[in-house]
Amino acid sequence: MDRDTFAAWLDRYFAAWRSNDAAEVEALFTEDAVYSYGPFEQVATGRETIVQNWVEGGVQPGFETWFEVLAVEGDRGVANWRVSFDVDEGGRVALDGILVCDLDGRGRCTLHREWYVRREETR
Repeated sequence: MDRDTFAAWLDRYFAAWRSNDAAEVEALFTEDAVYSYGPFEQVATGRETIVQNWVEGGVQPGFETWFEVLAVEGDRGVANWRVSFDVDEGGRVALDGILVCDLDGRGRCTLHREWYVRREETR
């Protein structure tokens, strides 16, 4: 994998986050992918479980994103990412995180590990 390939995957990843479309999410991951939401969170195993967990959150209005590819070596990419979106009662949430992602030869994620911090904001 090179930086452009990983950046293209991240573009699709954040587009799927924005749309919350199950088919878009499914296309990102292998059937046996592993998705870690953080060091102390339960791991989701298998594309079906990942998609189910993902779409349960619903569309997040006012979604904005940014990312920077930090490194690529072999099949592994590392990125810093930020997202923000509106929440109930006039608030906004901002997340800033690090993603470690392994892609297979077809550009699908086999291992997704992220660490992030969350900040509540008011509008």
